[in-house]
Amino acid sequence: MARQNDQKRGLQHIEAGMKGIRDFLNYITSTFSSEFGQFWDPAQSIRNAIANNLQIIARESFELPTVIANGESIVMNMEQEPDRAREQEEQQMQMDRAR
Repeated sequence: MARQNDQKRGLQHIEAGMKGIRDFLNYITSTFSSEFGQFWDPAQSIRNAIANNLQIIARESFELPTVIANGESIVMNMEQEPDRAREQEEQQMQMDRAR
């Protein structure tokens, strides 16, 4: 929508999507904090990128291609996060076994 000249609705969807990803990450990391949740976005890099992009959207003047590119980057990182978390969890388990 944002690319098809419906910037207002497109931005609403982008913003809602980013908030949904942030809320999902917060749910995983808080609900399962003593389990696998501790390995999801541990440095909060995805959530920080979301916060930055939401701040850009909140400004009255911004470059739409920048918001779209940032959103695509966030989504790509989110798609890879389960694999990264699983790898980190496995590494931690191996370290625990070695002790």
